[in-house]
Amino acid sequence: MKQALVSALLAVVAPVASCSKAVANPLGTVLRLMDELAAKVTADGEAAAKAYHEYFEWCDDTAKELEFAVKTATKEKDKLEAKIGELTSDIDAGSSAIEGLAASIAKADEELKNATLIREKEVAEFAASESELMDAVDTLGRAVTVLEREMAKSPTALAQVDTKNMAGGVQAFSAVLDA
Repeated sequence: MKQALVSALLAVVAPVASCSKAVANPLGTVLRLMDELAAKVTADGEAAAKAYHEYFEWCDDTAKELEFAVKTATKEKDKLEAKIGELTSDIDAGSSAIEGLAASIAKADEELKNATLIREKEVAEFAASESELMDAVDTLGRAVTVLEREMAKSPTALAQVDTKNMAGGVQAFSAVLDA
């Protein structure tokens, strides 16, 4: 627009300048200054247009780069959300496995406790049975010693014993040993 205004002004002033060129040296100076101003304004306009064009290209490039960056970040976000979902399901599966193992451990601890009680009871019964058996063996050992002494005194003393009574004695000894 400025350029059109300058062109119109030159069109009006140019005929006047050529008429009075000999007389009006100041007018020629004004025309020359106006031409220089027009050239300067035109050069400034071209420089501004060039700067605007460069800025426009920079804005366009930056917008495209940011658009690609947003697309890339959106894809990465989607991937990370999928990974979070996958890991959350893994956590849930791990938690349920832990709960199952905790239940198994609790059951095994209860079974161990029951087995320990049974073993302690069996140990007590075994100790009692062992004590009874040791007493029976000790008693039998003393009985054998007494019988050997009596046999040494009178070897025929056992020969007078009725075999029916001997079978009863053997059964009695067997019952003591089985207990």
